[in-house]
Amino acid sequence: MSNNYFQGAEQGICTVASLQWAKKCLKLGRGLGSFNELQLSGHQMNALMAVWRRYDNSPAAQTLGMGLRIVGNDRAVNQFIDVQRFVNLSASKTCIFWTHNHTMGYRVSTRHGRECEFFDIEDGLWVADNDTEIRQVVIQNYGAAITGMRIVSL
Repeated sequence: MSNNYFQGAEQGICTVASLQWAKKCLKLGRGLGSFNELQLSGHQMNALMAVWRRYDNSPAAQTLGMGLRIVGNDRAVNQFIDVQRFVNLSASKTCIFWTHNHTMGYRVSTRHGRECEFFDIEDGLWVADNDTEIRQVVIQNYGAAITGMRIVSL
């Protein structure tokens, strides 16, 4: 996986990749097993990012454009434990979250025991059977840099 794509002077496909990951997880009712299950190439996500980046200040339009709905509103958070708390309380159990310049995904499933997933187009996918392990990975990679989140549904 890579985030080294450009749309003019802007770099990255992380928002589109994270929304696509969330949509595919929700449609399948499970996490993804490979990059191919995103069903978009890096170049396709780059083209979509060129369009949807313009809607960073209009989260509903951006999210709807990627085939999802926002549950509630975007939330300001400053630690990953808050992301986990809101996701655990939601019906969809799926969100995207971000730092000042990077977007990632998180989901929880209790269908077959507990399964927590953290998706990052730059670094991969982490799966654990508890919230603590995933939280440690996110904190190791992003510390206290998290600034917001969006719970999504189909």
